[in-house]
Amino acid sequence: MASTSAGVRERMEAASRRIAWVKLLDRSATGVITLGGVFIIISVLFIFVFIFAEAVPLFRGARAEKLQTLALGSGPAAAGAQREAPLALGVDERQMYLYELTPGGALVLYRLPGGARQREVAIDGLAGVRLVSASRTLAGDTLAAGSADGRLALLRVRFRPVFEGQALKDLAFELRSSVLLAIDPAGRPVRQVSVEAKPEGESTLAAQVGDDEIVLARVPEAAPGQPAPAPVLTTLRTRDGEAVTSLRLAESGLAAGTRNGRLYHWQLDGEVPRLTDTVSAGAAAITAMEWAVGGHTLLVGDEKGDVSAWFRARPSAEADLALVRAHVFEPQGTPILSIGPSSRERSFLTGGKDGSVVLRHVTSQRTLLSLHGRGGAEVVQVTPRADGLLVRRADGTLERYALSNPHPEFSWRALLGKVWYEGYPSPAYVWQSTGASEAFESKLSLVPLVFGTIKATLYALLFAVPLAVLAALYTSQFVHPSIKAKVKPAVEIMAALPSVVIGFIAGLWLASRVEAALLPVLLLVLLLPVAGTAGVLAWDRLPYALRRRLRPGTELVLILPLLLLGGWLAFLLGPGIEALAFGSDLRGWLSSALGLVYDQRNSVIVGLAMGFAVIPIIFTISEDAFSSVPQHLTAASLALGASRWQTAVRVVLPTASPGVFSAAMVGFGRAVGETMIVLMATGNTPLLDWSPFNGMRTLSANIAVEVPESPYGGTLYRVLFLSACVLFVMTFLVNTLAELVRQRLREKYRAI
Repeated sequence: MASTSAGVRERMEAASRRIAWVKLLDRSATGVITLGGVFIIISVLFIFVFIFAEAVPLFRGARAEKLQTLALGSGPAAAGAQREAPLALGVDERQMYLYELTPGGALVLYRLPGGARQREVAIDGLAGVRLVSASRTLAGDTLAAGSADGRLALLRVRFRPVFEGQALKDLAFELRSSVLLAIDPAGRPVRQVSVEAKPEGESTLAAQVGDDEIVLARVPEAAPGQPAPAPVLTTLRTRDGEAVTSLRLAESGLAAGTRNGRLYHWQLDGEVPRLTDTVSAGAAAITAMEWAVGGHTLLVGDEKGDVSAWFRARPSAEADLALVRAHVFEPQGTPILSIGPSSRERSFLTGGKDGSVVLRHVTSQRTLLSLHGRGGAEVVQVTPRADGLLVRRADGTLERYALSNPHPEFSWRALLGKVWYEGYPSPAYVWQSTGASEAFESKLSLVPLVFGTIKATLYALLFAVPLAVLAALYTSQFVHPSIKAKVKPAVEIMAALPSVVIGFIAGLWLASRVEAALLPVLLLVLLLPVAGTAGVLAWDRLPYALRRRLRPGTELVLILPLLLLGGWLAFLLGPGIEALAFGSDLRGWLSSALGLVYDQRNSVIVGLAMGFAVIPIIFTISEDAFSSVPQHLTAASLALGASRWQTAVRVVLPTASPGVFSAAMVGFGRAVGETMIVLMATGNTPLLDWSPFNGMRTLSANIAVEVPESPYGGTLYRVLFLSACVLFVMTFLVNTLAELVRQRLREKYRAI
């Protein structure tokens, strides 16, 4: 008995140790699984935080730091002389030297940052003549000066780097007086002047010599060693004697603003200037005008403090170009004295009579920075590298600021709203990130990309969901287990195909085949469901005794030949139908009758290719959901006299609907994030059009295309990260909504 009791105790202790070991393993497994889940959640959050952190600098505004205030005329060379306000200012791109054009007809050079006076150069031919107006080109290398006796001087300013070894030692300054013109025979003062100079070729100058009188001078480029050709002078006048208050020249023409708030525009592309536009910009007098970089957008400020941007656009294909107010900016609340556009991008400064200086951006219509000071801001300029600001006050002082303005193009309006871009007939959603010149207007709307993502996903799901769900339903409810054991792994292997291979085949092979047989492919959409349904109905009409003797799944022997027959009929009848109904050119008929353009790589190709990639996921999850429906439900349905099809459609499908919905949402997530198929199987054009015959550009494909070309830390680089955040949020919201719907469906069918 003692030995028996000892054996029992040993067995009990061994069992206790085994139970304790199993519990330890269970707790360990639970801990590992929990840690794994937490690690995945943290990893996903870390990825989102990293992406968002790269996009956050977009939301930081411009910053300006005041470097110094200079009284340039107070140096030793100016001692004893009364200080007069300079007519024009300029600075080299390295901000080593500053120059000013004085009313005395001299150009004075100052060394920065101290402001020490370096040299003074007199303008040839203007000795003893007083200058009353001047202007400079946006690049700052050409100056035009108007005198009190009706003459014009055209000046070329150059800064040439001087190196000592590999290091920059200094800048050599050069002033070349190229042209001296008697612009007005009556000798009237040149009230205002503007210049448009090309590196090679003729220069154009415009000078106001009367209230409503403007003289336009075209100066051909002189050949080496030859005297300058005689300029071509043309006199222009405003209507009804309107007094001109501002005028500016650009490559696109001459613009003049009047005291009555009217804008005039002359086209200069012919031998004779042609007045093309006369529009009202408002009730207040126009006090300042400048052309933005590129010379096609006119920036206008008036006496009330309103600021707007104008360019010529064609409202419709049949209409002529007309000057339109494309952008209206936040009012400054004080008369605008000066406007200073940037020569690198579409930012510009406006200086007010109350001393305020505002930095804005044309395309984004965003106010980037506001500065305040004493005395009117009579001249405002952005330095050539857009890294500084110059403000000349009414008291003669000059303020220098260091500027940090990394992302002026960004605003929520530019990303999500309609913007009126140069050359467009109306505001539009456009993505076009880069261009061939610095004057290019970045178009960074995410709307076409989000639309393209949704469009590609919907076309893929339209193809994939019916096929995958019905195939899963058929496989789980009708196919013999031996056939199911072969079909399901074969479909799942499809998921292992690289998406780049699918996209390659779709883009290079499938797209051309569909284009060559468009109508037969469209007929397949109609005939294949009809043929498949006919096969099912034919099977259902067979004698019951015969169907009982056949194995489940044998109906494929009847359905598959009918499907093949439907496909054969589509390709057989397609050319004849196209010849009879569409004149043997369906694509031409789509264009002429419906206005639909057929692109070879279009939404149909994307739907077929991406649907093929999504089918395995939806099929697998749906088949598992159908197979998980309790057998007693199907048995009860069959016992009550329902057919297998009725049982599958009215019992199995509703009961498994949470799983089917989850399968569709997982497929949605797979399609939303797909990159290579969309990249290779579509034209990759950011369009806002539901037509199945043109392409699209998705968020993921856009990131893949643009990231290699985007400068690190630039606006495009960070906007791409912001679009990745949008894609992340879209997927998260869809999955969250899908989970809520799935939970409601589970609650609905829990009682079953």
